[in-house]
Amino acid sequence: MILGIDLGTTNSLASIVRNGKIEFVDFGGSKLLPSVVAINGEGNLLVGQTAKNQYYLDPENSVKSIKRHMGSDVQTLLNGKEYLPEEIAGMILRYIKETAEEQFGMKLSNAVITVPAYFSDDQRKATSIAGEIAGFKVERIINEPTAASLSYNYNEEKEIRAIVYDFGGGTFDVSVVNISKNLVEVVSSHGDNHLGGDDIDVEFSQYLADLIAKKYKTTLVPKGQTAHQLLQIAEKSKIELSDHPYYTIVENLYIGENVPPLSVELEICREECEEVLQPFIEKTMKLVHIALSDANLNANDIDQILLVGGTSKIPLITREFEKIFDIAPSESINPDQSVCFGAAIQGAIIEDDNIDSILVDVTPYTFGTRAVITGDIGFITDDDVFIPVIKRNSPLPVSKSEVFYKLHPEQDAIEVEIFQGDSKIASENKFIGSFNVKDLSKKNDSEEILLTMNLDLNGILTVIATEKNTGKRKQIIINNSFNHGDVAKSVNKLAHIFADNTDELQSVVEPNTNDTLGEDKESNKIYIAKTMIDKAESKMELADSDDAKEMKEIITALKKAILSRSTAEIESLTDDLTDILFYID
Repeated sequence: MILGIDLGTTNSLASIVRNGKIEFVDFGGSKLLPSVVAINGEGNLLVGQTAKNQYYLDPENSVKSIKRHMGSDVQTLLNGKEYLPEEIAGMILRYIKETAEEQFGMKLSNAVITVPAYFSDDQRKATSIAGEIAGFKVERIINEPTAASLSYNYNEEKEIRAIVYDFGGGTFDVSVVNISKNLVEVVSSHGDNHLGGDDIDVEFSQYLADLIAKKYKTTLVPKGQTAHQLLQIAEKSKIELSDHPYYTIVENLYIGENVPPLSVELEICREECEEVLQPFIEKTMKLVHIALSDANLNANDIDQILLVGGTSKIPLITREFEKIFDIAPSESINPDQSVCFGAAIQGAIIEDDNIDSILVDVTPYTFGTRAVITGDIGFITDDDVFIPVIKRNSPLPVSKSEVFYKLHPEQDAIEVEIFQGDSKIASENKFIGSFNVKDLSKKNDSEEILLTMNLDLNGILTVIATEKNTGKRKQIIINNSFNHGDVAKSVNKLAHIFADNTDELQSVVEPNTNDTLGEDKESNKIYIAKTMIDKAESKMELADSDDAKEMKEIITALKKAILSRSTAEIESLTDDLTDILFYID
């Protein structure tokens, strides 16, 4: 059985499909587990609500919103030890795993984990590694708006075109989707990885600090414990004002050492809150219109609005949709639970658990390379041109190739630089990494270099550069790609902090470790081969009869080679399949 997990910035959830029904993991009477980790005074690990309670009292030994740092090198210090973001996330996932196993009375070693649609390659890899650290085999990384769409699709009979508006604690995503019985097709996605409820809380806490200072005629500096308490008040006020027009803050506010706390009683109204929220909501609506434009649609083409994430419960958001789209957002799914619901369904689909849904997802990013443009007599006219290879909103999995040429016949090496973005100027896009192809043949004729990019169903990128005439190739080893080293070390750190034996975890983690990090050549070749098989099967109808026949023969042989782990044969057959797909695309 596969556990579906919504690893959220603010709260996390988990569920399974059992006997055709969704069953959520219960965390002390709540489906929501605060995504907070802490170490108490006795050196014990706290996860969830108890950790959140400590956060406001001892922020130095607590951490929240770690999701915003996934894929980075940010270190968190807990009880004198440093932890990477994926290790903190691994603690949350490990706690979820143990709680779920106790509740359902079974081992749960497989998981589907959701991520924001706009998560980068590094962030996706970090999330997958966090799952491995926790003891899971991560079956799939699925986009949150897509998972939410699956939850809506679960009992939906009619065909609709919808906007999935996902406003969580740390990120914002919007997707345009076509939903019908047994099919969820993502048409376009857009978003912002640095826009969420946390940002609203920071702004609102400053607003409340100014109101309190004015009412009580005092200087209020939102730092340290005072800042943390104000954030807590802001979050609670925002939630209460989503359901009620007025809310009264009653708190003893810490304002400094050796000073009595300030006794605060302050009534605030929803309209005041919305003045602070308005700029954030307007920013999300601009991204909604970009996603619509990418899908070549207008507001009147949309049948339904699906709200996802706790922040989307703000009434102002509903009113904005009613004003712009003349549609009231659907209330048929719980914004907090829909992503986790969909993750569990995806897990059931993978297990072939009598759920007939087909998922077609897209990449929200454009990936390409830097190229040099030369004039008629061979002089370089522009050395910073971005050539897109995989364009954003391409259905996953996707494999695309482009032909490039050496600058001159004597050139025996090339550097391939990979960028993510939509600017025509390479340096204005996000640099992902680079690798070198050396010992190229020296001929008078221009040599074709075939650059192939593959994005799998998890949205993870690999790149291959091949000298067409000789077949000399180099698989991507991105110099600054996400790689925090030995997963086994992280497993041991968690095993120590959870005070258990690492043998069981290692047996789950080790077989998949090299696949995720992209360091094991054999595993990476198999991964690329499987991606190309998926791509070829999706393109079969576009091929003429001869090409289709040849593709089927290669796919059959390639699947056998994968089972026998015949590396040379896998590489050769993958090349043959890539060549055919190049001309079909």
